Amino acid sequence: MNLKLSEEVSLREIHIRDYEELYDLMSRIYPPAYQYLWNDDCSWYLNHVYSREVVLKDINEKGLFYFVIVEGKMEGILKVQVDISYPDQPEKKATRLHRIYLSEEVQGKGVSKLLMEFVLNVAMGNNSEILWLDCMDTKHQALNYYLKNGFQKGTLSQLDFDLLIDESRGIYLMWKEIENA
Repeated sequence: MNLKLSEEVSLREIHIRDYEELYDLMSRIYPPAYQYLWNDDCSWYLNHVYSREVVLKDINEKGLFYFVIVEGKMEGILKVQVDISYPDQPEKKATRLHRIYLSEEVQGKGVSKLLMEFVLNVAMGNNSEILWLDCMDTKHQALNYYLKNGFQKGTLSQLDFDLLIDESRGIYLMWKEIENA
């Protein structure tokens, strides 16, 4: 299924048959943005998070998992999980923006804004009170983007991924209240 967000941007559902395409895409777009965080060439992370087994689990989870298509070319992924409690406020109904990765080629071109509008609409359609996500404390551009878009910093914790450099282990829970119309 394809969802058109604008003339240039659409979302295409990810299925297990798309595994190779997904792995190739993430191998292309993840390292340029995140290589500096790792003691290897990002292979450990890519193989850990995008193994066939993990991708199958991601697809089967309650939620939405898409390729981001910009001007006909796969330029990222988006994963949204509905009814996933925000750990800092578990009593509230919540939606989680679980993964959003875009290639450097489309950053700064309004794609993130369209994706955020889509995610907010999903959360509102789910009657969520909170939209939340994780953001590494060393990704200043992403932190500033989320803060500018109404998110607040919550708990700061430490990632325990193998091969992640020690200075890059901090990750914030971030959240924003959703104003349902």
